[in-house]
Amino acid sequence: MTEAEELTNVSMLWESADPGAALTERFGFASAAEATDWVTGVLAGHWGLKVAVCERLVISDANCLAWIIVDGCRMIAKWSMRPRVFARLAAIARLTVWLGERGIPVSMPQAARDGRVQVEVDGFSLALQRVIDGEPLDITDPDQVRAAGEMLARMHAAMADYPELIPTDEPPAPGAQLVGNDFRSANIIWSGGKIAAVLDLDETTYRRRVDDLAQAAVLLGTRYHQWRPTPAHVRGAFVAAYESVHPLAEDDAGSLEDGIEAHLRRIPWPG
Repeated sequence: MTEAEELTNVSMLWESADPGAALTERFGFASAAEATDWVTGVLAGHWGLKVAVCERLVISDANCLAWIIVDGCRMIAKWSMRPRVFARLAAIARLTVWLGERGIPVSMPQAARDGRVQVEVDGFSLALQRVIDGEPLDITDPDQVRAAGEMLARMHAAMADYPELIPTDEPPAPGAQLVGNDFRSANIIWSGGKIAAVLDLDETTYRRRVDDLAQAAVLLGTRYHQWRPTPAHVRGAFVAAYESVHPLAEDDAGSLEDGIEAHLRRIPWPG
């Protein structure tokens, strides 16, 4: 047994599929060791980095994530096997860098030797970023809820000014702006008494910010399994914190309540 086989395990992020089978069927790797060898070679060739250890591989739909250690630093290499989204992934990687440069706490992708932050290689599209230490947002802590509301408001304000068009399935509707579309506990890292990072902008799209706020208010406490709606008093505190930074227009108040009710009805919450 090789070192890679000893250290690397494969799991599914949220699906119940067999991870070994998914690794082969979706990504073409016969084993974790083969996938580890591939990502090690890509990072050496395109980033000039030497992978010391690949700790684990996690599969999420068409994406595979490798937790690795490079020069004593924990990083994540994430690659997609779905070519139709490659241009979108590259655009989102550039958006993430842009937000980071403007003070929004994100895990900015690390540029390859040629300056690209999303690299297409061997039929995959791959990005590399540092692991942000911390814990998922805890909605039982009022300070964290307040910080989350303020952070979403800051993100909306920044993303409204983003100069590049992000590819989406449909063109932006009137009144829509760029929003992250997946602001919830699983994607918000808390550390040192503050939000250390907002992760995973893969769902970024164009919609009214009030609609994104409504969705975030309902889903704020969700992680990977056993989703539950955010309690009403937490939703209220979250929205109040948002509006302390970026107030809604007067005629958006009704839209917010309608949006919250729609999300509460639409999602099949576990019994």
